[in-house]
Amino acid sequence: MTWNGWRVLVACLLAALGSSTVSIIYSNDAARQSEQRVSEQQRLSEQKWCDLVTTWDDTYKARPPSTPTGQDLAAKLSKLRDSFNCPTDHRR
Repeated sequence: MTWNGWRVLVACLLAALGSSTVSIIYSNDAARQSEQRVSEQQRLSEQKWCDLVTTWDDTYKARPPSTPTGQDLAAKLSKLRDSFNCPTDHRR
């Protein structure tokens, strides 16, 4: 192969390597930003659920239900509150 042929081959390889590197960097950045958006959306969703579950749980603790079904529901809400790591003091 001639000198010019080698130069063209090296230039093509460097261009391919450069475009691959840029593509990988761009993809990683896009994935990181997407994970951050999903994480924030999940946090907000869990906060809304926490508010609802905490309100119900506080209500059932203030006035415990008298029926077996109500008592079962109150126990499950309390466990759900714990699994969501909701605060024990609703007023925060």
